[in-house]
Amino acid sequence: MNRNPNFPFAPAKFPFFYGWVSMAAGTIGILCSIPGQTIGVSVFTDYLIEELQLSRDALSTAYLIGTVASSTILTLAGKMYDKFGARFTAILAAMALAFTLMLFSTSTGLVNYISHTFDIGYSITSFGIVSLLFFLLRFSGQGVLTLASRNLVMKWFDKQRGLANSISSAIQSFGFAVAPLFIAMLIGEFDWKTAYKILAVLTLLFVVFAYVFYRDNPEECGLIPDGKILRAKSKTDTSFTPKRDYTLPEARSTWVFWIFALSLCFSAFFVTGFTFNVISIFDSCGYSEQKALSVFIPTSVVSIITAFAGNIVSDYTRLQKLLLIYLLGCFLSALGVAILQYPLGYYILILGNGIMGGLFAVLASLTWPRFFGKTHLGAISGLSMSLIVFASAIAPLFFSRIYTLTGNYFLAGYIGVAVVVVLLLLSGKAKNPQLN
Repeated sequence: MNRNPNFPFAPAKFPFFYGWVSMAAGTIGILCSIPGQTIGVSVFTDYLIEELQLSRDALSTAYLIGTVASSTILTLAGKMYDKFGARFTAILAAMALAFTLMLFSTSTGLVNYISHTFDIGYSITSFGIVSLLFFLLRFSGQGVLTLASRNLVMKWFDKQRGLANSISSAIQSFGFAVAPLFIAMLIGEFDWKTAYKILAVLTLLFVVFAYVFYRDNPEECGLIPDGKILRAKSKTDTSFTPKRDYTLPEARSTWVFWIFALSLCFSAFFVTGFTFNVISIFDSCGYSEQKALSVFIPTSVVSIITAFAGNIVSDYTRLQKLLLIYLLGCFLSALGVAILQYPLGYYILILGNGIMGGLFAVLASLTWPRFFGKTHLGAISGLSMSLIVFASAIAPLFFSRIYTLTGNYFLAGYIGVAVVVVLLLLSGKAKNPQLN
């Protein structure tokens, strides 16, 4: 693959700053990761349970195994990103994701063939195959493609990072909200296997797109972040440009890394558990499937508003303050699940998920370059992503076991409330190490 940043065209010759093209391209890359995100998997959950003859607990366990396995090598993927850049990494991840989606579309045939050829029980074979496929799906989609695309946007901006991320986050929130309805429409129009094939083709089209438009950073293109120096440094300058670049060992030795990382992990954990079982959660409270899938629409409205406001404010305030508001959203989200059987719980859930989702996009993108610099951004964000993916891995089984034991999901909400309270108590010391 040609890694010349000026091929097939030179970004420096664009009539406007190419960072805005990178922002759009990175946003599209994150949207293309949706089939590998829980929100994309959730629409297929009941079909996989039925077709592969697995219980909900078994499918959740397979998801756990595949996702945990992927989380163990995401830090290495981050280092690969630091070495080879966004274009190469995103293309490789998208190709792997498309291949995995095609395998999912033929999963029943694969299970039948292996089961009969090697005389292994159908359910055992299903469990093994789907665990492997979840590993490939989560590593390529939720992990590497998201990491490369998110960092692409961050590297092209400094003082305008909040503005760029606000636009990107708003588009992401809307895309993630309508994705379940779009995938459900594909399944209704065709079937679940054909839906997987269509998603695979769309992902392959993104490979070409990434090759044309992705560039790792402005410096390799003869440009600088933001395109120009926006203002002279003064006593009132509110930018948070890092004074030094931390290595991965240095970053993970700080208190602030773990507080922010664990807080982001809660969102990944709770949203994954909720989304993976969303139809079942709403059904246990007497709501329809349409009501369950439609919850993402009003949530996205709150998320877009929160993300836009949070990103703009982030240019002028410390991220610790946004962390506190984010954790409040986490608290409301968990409380909403705990009391979802009541009408008020539905609206609390929407508000909490919206705030949590909107500020997750802000903190996951802005925290690491602001706190630790850009030189080792791939490795540091890779470790964070690894922890986030691990947290998301254990969530479906956690929610599923609670449902199996209690017949509802209320206990999951109450446990979530308790965890958020602990994080709120610990967040007081989460200060930017660049400002010490």
